[in-house]
Amino acid sequence: MKRWTHLVYVIFLAVVIAIGSKMKTSKKTAEADDGLIFELNTCCENLSDEFKNNQEIANGIYSRLFDQLIELHGTAMDDSVYTVNGVRAEYFPPYFGGAYINIEGKLIVQIVEEYYSSDYRESEWYRSFIEMVGREEFYCHPVRYSYSELIEAISEVSMGSLSEAFSDLGIVNHSASIDDYRNQIEICVYSQDEYILVTDLLDSDIYYVTIRDEIPQFTVGLYPGEGITTQLQGINTFSLTCRVRRNFPGGTYAYGFLTCAHTFFGTENVYVNLGTGMSNNTLLGISYSFNQALGGNADVAYVETNSNTTVSNVVYSGTTILDPVFTSVAQGTTVYKRGMTTGITYATVIAASCSDTISNIYFYDIVKVGVFAAPGDSGGIVYTTPVSGHAKCVGITLGSAVTVSYYSKMSNNIAALQSGPITYSLY
Repeated sequence: MKRWTHLVYVIFLAVVIAIGSKMKTSKKTAEADDGLIFELNTCCENLSDEFKNNQEIANGIYSRLFDQLIELHGTAMDDSVYTVNGVRAEYFPPYFGGAYINIEGKLIVQIVEEYYSSDYRESEWYRSFIEMVGREEFYCHPVRYSYSELIEAISEVSMGSLSEAFSDLGIVNHSASIDDYRNQIEICVYSQDEYILVTDLLDSDIYYVTIRDEIPQFTVGLYPGEGITTQLQGINTFSLTCRVRRNFPGGTYAYGFLTCAHTFFGTENVYVNLGTGMSNNTLLGISYSFNQALGGNADVAYVETNSNTTVSNVVYSGTTILDPVFTSVAQGTTVYKRGMTTGITYATVIAASCSDTISNIYFYDIVKVGVFAAPGDSGGIVYTTPVSGHAKCVGITLGSAVTVSYYSKMSNNIAALQSGPITYSLY
């Protein structure tokens, strides 16, 4: 009798262990990071110093990833192909599914499920990723789609067969964004009818559809005020981005600054707008049409300044010093903007890469943020959260709608200006 009792106990114990083991191995959660909060950051006010420090480290890692991929594969200069920071879909690691900032300011790297495990820090792909980014202060979470698949999906809806299918249905002004957090592509349309048509057309859950009620417009001001202007009387006013050098072969260069291109009508003089009530403005420099790029992944103009003009690297009416480097930022990051109309404002990155049509001009790989711009802010500098009085350049203010704003990435803008042996660099 005791033998049978012992045998039943052994069988029961084996079954319990087997069930427990199965439950443990099938649990698709970040067990390696128990206690970590995976919620996307949407807050940009009253951020703690700890959050800011975490965010600085996180975006340093995020930017390093793109730097390494560009170093390995170069930058794509083809507007017929959707790229993120100039990197084509096929060049991203197969295990990488995107990245975002959580509510603690930490970087969450999305990992394709087939590569992910609870002990991922022992994985070969993890060691490979560390070699690329140079740090380990990030955390991982399993997702379905790779970043390459997300780029291919947004490419289809932005410039591929799905875009053509939308046009055939009479849907022209739609937008699309890579949602790193949800590991999907968001498609925005303007009505319930369009929502139904698009939803019926899509056959993959890599997409989700939302309805928007605003049309984005360039944030150009048509009134006098402080800033810069293309007209002597200060009618068309906009904002200066940051200073830049145009480098020529042999080591010589010219000084100038960047702003947006959508305020120009070909080659035009640029003036410092000295304020309402002034009869004339002061000539600052000139922007030639061949030094302007509008559409695709850029909205940028280079203005060559007069020899007696000095452009500062301190944010206007502030104390933040812009370091002469540009960086990439992940979804959930808080970014700042300085423009002539709304001054210094800030918002959270909603999508680190999206496509949209603004004032009938198509853009891709631009950044969508919470509303932080108004007419006259076009060309304003977008920069990282200041740390110890310093910040990195992120992009150029592009446009806004009712509840969102857009900016073009600094890396794409600089790349769009390059012409043969002539290069551009911040200083």
